[in-house]
Amino acid sequence: MDSHSLIFLLYLFLAYWVIVTLLDRYGILKRYNISTYGPVLLIRTVRGEELLKRLSTRRRFWRAYANIGTCLMLISMLFMVILVLHGAFTTFVVKPEPTELNEPRNWLLIPGLNSFIPMCAWIGFVVAMIVHELSHGILSVVERIRVKSMGLLFMIVPIGAFTEPDTEQLFGISKSKGAVTEDKREKVASPRERARILSAGVMGNFVVALLALALFFTILYSVQPLSESVLYVYGVANDSPAAEYGIEPHSFIIGMDGGGAPSLEALNSRLKKGVSLTILDRDGNEREIAVRGGAYEGVTVVMVERGKPAAKAGIKEGMTIIRMNNRSIRSYEDFFSFMNDTVPGEEIEVWMKGGGVFRVKLDRSPYYASRGYLGVGVANHALGMTVLAFPTREYLDYLRSIPHMLLSLSPVGVLLLMTLPVLPLSMGGFSTFNPMLSHLYTPVGVASIFGGSIFSIADILFWIGWINFYVGLFNSLPMYPLDGYYVFREALSPILRIGIKEERKKELVSKTIAIITAIIVSFAIIFMLVAPFAFKSL
Repeated sequence: MDSHSLIFLLYLFLAYWVIVTLLDRYGILKRYNISTYGPVLLIRTVRGEELLKRLSTRRRFWRAYANIGTCLMLISMLFMVILVLHGAFTTFVVKPEPTELNEPRNWLLIPGLNSFIPMCAWIGFVVAMIVHELSHGILSVVERIRVKSMGLLFMIVPIGAFTEPDTEQLFGISKSKGAVTEDKREKVASPRERARILSAGVMGNFVVALLALALFFTILYSVQPLSESVLYVYGVANDSPAAEYGIEPHSFIIGMDGGGAPSLEALNSRLKKGVSLTILDRDGNEREIAVRGGAYEGVTVVMVERGKPAAKAGIKEGMTIIRMNNRSIRSYEDFFSFMNDTVPGEEIEVWMKGGGVFRVKLDRSPYYASRGYLGVGVANHALGMTVLAFPTREYLDYLRSIPHMLLSLSPVGVLLLMTLPVLPLSMGGFSTFNPMLSHLYTPVGVASIFGGSIFSIADILFWIGWINFYVGLFNSLPMYPLDGYYVFREALSPILRIGIKEERKKELVSKTIAIITAIIVSFAIIFMLVAPFAFKSL
């Protein structure tokens, strides 16, 4: 998002907030049963009560549904707690540098704001919230707990939904007295009923995720690649010839001299004579680039690792290495051939195009203990870019294999699905077919009826499935005020009952354990997000 768009959105948000403040001050919002929390509108309605009654007629089915949800939530809770604690421990040990994932805007699951989540994911976000809260409402009616209201959370666009059950009935807590209600005429949910109501939201998200992802993976079997392989531009060095030609990272080279996608070897071999490249950029636009012929010497540095020998010596991204000690470096292969002959602690001279010379003392390689380590990434293409083969058919087959991993209950499959949108394409990531990947594939069979729109349908289904899956997992965490926190407390009761007979003491112990667990999990998540910035400043 450029600065002009960001400023426009900021003005739009401020204007919206001013309007909301004025409407609230003059009592107009209250007249329509709308309340505000800052810029967030809570649009309440009691008209959904009749819908809940109709949906909740099959009580036996819904109770079985919610019992399954409770089991799934407890399994998801254990998985997520282990994942979070392991992630925090790994962050402490490895001390990674901050990446795009650590940017504050990417901490929130908001499409458009989060750089990994496209705007089409708003449909998935709204569906997830509605399904989650509707499931709570249905189970509340099934268990005869009064639903005060239902509604939407609105901030320029819908950002969520809510169901407001009677908290005195659900938790047995009187807001006026702050104690367990003693009114026998009003039903109070039992621990099992309470767990069913609280687990229903997560179960609803998982069911929707299953249906949406099943349809998405079905579509994957209805498309085929247009060619077996293209070239993926992974990185482009600053001030390199590739950058001057306007070639950007994460674009595709899909043609050469009017033909199909070339191999890396063919692309390098044609540079001396000049070549015409067909580039597919990140916006899905195809354009022709005429590359002048000539002699391209050395290898270009595309990445310098912080704190490693090259960075300490002053080597920077965009420099071109032409000689190391007394050996000429004409290609990517020459560079690695030289480095393979080095040892840790060895001092070498690195000569740059333009006359710069750097003396560097090598570290121990993290990959091969007996070899030296410079701490740079170099381009494998003479234009100063790192180019990788992108096997379109193998990539499609890899995506098609994910359901098998999930059905086998493999944690790897769950982790892969969770991280799919944040992984780069070169590592098997997937976010959307549009605007890039839709140019590399074509629908076949029945799917061809829909033409190119089949890819838009696939994108929407993927994000409905992914967001519901993620929301279900996240809500399973034993963190206040998530559903998992309350279900965790209920799950502790039968365990504590073995050693604690007094009800009040058992309640106090379970609440204490739940709070401590919630604090630990919350701290672990915050640590993973913030620690890379702290490590960088040390």
